Amino acid sequence: MRKLLFFTLLSLAFGACKNDPVDKIPALEQALAASYSKGTADSLVDLYLAAVKAHPDNRAANIQYLSKAAELRFTRSNDPLNAVRWLNEALKDHGKGQNLVAPMTQLTRIWNAYQYKSTPDLSKNPDDIDLMHANLDQNTAWIDSSLVALDKEMGGAIVKDKNKADVFIEVAEGYAALVQSSQLDKSVDLLLKAAGLAKSVGNPNKAIQLYYKVGEKIPQHPKAPTALFMMAFIYENDLKQLDKASSTYELFLQRYPQDPDYADDAQNALKYLGMPAEEIIKQFEQQQK
Repeated sequence: MRKLLFFTLLSLAFGACKNDPVDKIPALEQALAASYSKGTADSLVDLYLAAVKAHPDNRAANIQYLSKAAELRFTRSNDPLNAVRWLNEALKDHGKGQNLVAPMTQLTRIWNAYQYKSTPDLSKNPDDIDLMHANLDQNTAWIDSSLVALDKEMGGAIVKDKNKADVFIEVAEGYAALVQSSQLDKSVDLLLKAAGLAKSVGNPNKAIQLYYKVGEKIPQHPKAPTALFMMAFIYENDLKQLDKASSTYELFLQRYPQDPDYADDAQNALKYLGMPAEEIIKQFEQQQK
């Protein structure tokens, strides 16, 4: 009788282990990485949530599962509301003493999207927004850590992973919005870094948008001249929009005629705007003679 009970319990334990959602996650993650489909993504999200439910005490893993579920639901299914709720759950129920880079990365990205009013379902739920904002405010050190990690993952100054660079830009912009009223200088530095990165990875329109937030929105800031000049430079050299480049260079000289860094450059840019490179070289040679 004891042997029968032992083998019954062993069979039940083996069956429970066999059906553990954690065991199914790696294969489904590989399948999704190889070929994205909504059905596979939804199944993987369900597995992540089931794994959290099956192992409520596994804090480190659950932080990652809920963060991955939130990322898939936010980026692939345009469902920021559930994503925010899972991230808030991750922080509340599993965050104590854990590495919070993953949930704070996703939460800051969603906060950035919320700033652009592109999250209508979330915007209808102020309680979720308030909790998201509180969690962001309380964990800014982890947002800093997120940016450091993303910088390494994308390859540093020479970007090797554009997807990671895009995430860095989202996080930096969202972080800048979060601290603008309390740490303006930090907010400006974040925007300028994100703008420079956007330009370097071939997204000049995003770079213009970010530089605009400094150069036009806070023209009194010491770094506003840099931002305004870079707007003109991108209009001229990346977007080939010479009318906008001209008007922005002129605005720069109107506002900052004595700027020690860029006033001369702006004047020369206006002088040679639209001129073929050969003609510019020819004029320089004549001046030297």
